[in-house]
Amino acid sequence: MKDIVVPINFTNESENSLEEAIFLSKLLNSKIHLINIVSLGDWWNNMIITKDTKEKLYQLSLENLKKTAALHPETDFEIKVLFGKVHEEILEYAETINAELIVLCDKHREEKENKILGSIVTHVITESKCPVITIKNKIDTDIKNIVVPIDLAEDTDRKVKAALAFNQYAKAKLHFVSVLFEGIGNRNIRTRKKVKNIEKKLKKHEANYTFKLLRKKRTYAYQDIIEYSDKINADLVIIMTHKERYSFDNYIGAFAHRIINYSTPPVMTITSQAVKSEKQSVVNKFVDPLGIFNQE
Repeated sequence: MKDIVVPINFTNESENSLEEAIFLSKLLNSKIHLINIVSLGDWWNNMIITKDTKEKLYQLSLENLKKTAALHPETDFEIKVLFGKVHEEILEYAETINAELIVLCDKHREEKENKILGSIVTHVITESKCPVITIKNKIDTDIKNIVVPIDLAEDTDRKVKAALAFNQYAKAKLHFVSVLFEGIGNRNIRTRKKVKNIEKKLKKHEANYTFKLLRKKRTYAYQDIIEYSDKINADLVIIMTHKERYSFDNYIGAFAHRIINYSTPPVMTITSQAVKSEKQSVVNKFVDPLGIFNQE
């Protein structure tokens, strides 16, 4: 039994993350930990809120969680009310129960405005010690196509193996894709070499996969990946949040940041914290249940 953490705040957006989590719980045979964090704001608010008021907030939150869980009687739920900073409580709770996955919904801005990741989502993605799935638009009812962008980062092999391991449950078609840049021949040679090396390794595994090299057509490479993902009607995109040399974000590489922001299907991020985890950690038990990481 695996554990999936789903923070909700009883909005339409959090209902989307719950719907996605229920689908994943069936796929992975998982229990869902449905949590609500009561954020009391600044420190001085904590001082003036009475014990009685806090108890009333707790009971209200608990009743709402019970009502939400009751709408899905076929799902195994654990419910929990927490007090504190939202991202800190999500991360601490996930680590306490050795969660295999966190599912979040991010609708920080309306569609007509410039999209940007909310601060809570950003903190969780960058600090989580387990994979995080972020929902923006599409909610899965099936996973038939998974897109895995390939780049020159050192941890690309681990991302590929994570995709292979997760696909033992999804039974989807894996679409490995990379972008070739005009006028940067040396980079393209290295990209082609890396793709061939990965393809050679994949031949040892029974997996349904394709490789696609895209000629960069759009202003930014992530746009070509998004376009390709939409074209094949992808159900999931798997990325790493490794830092990039030139990044407008100190924690998430620019490419990963934009993929999460603009992707139509849900995005699974394997965080930098997860990458650094030891082989026996809960992270690797999730992304590598078959011991693929131990194979050369």
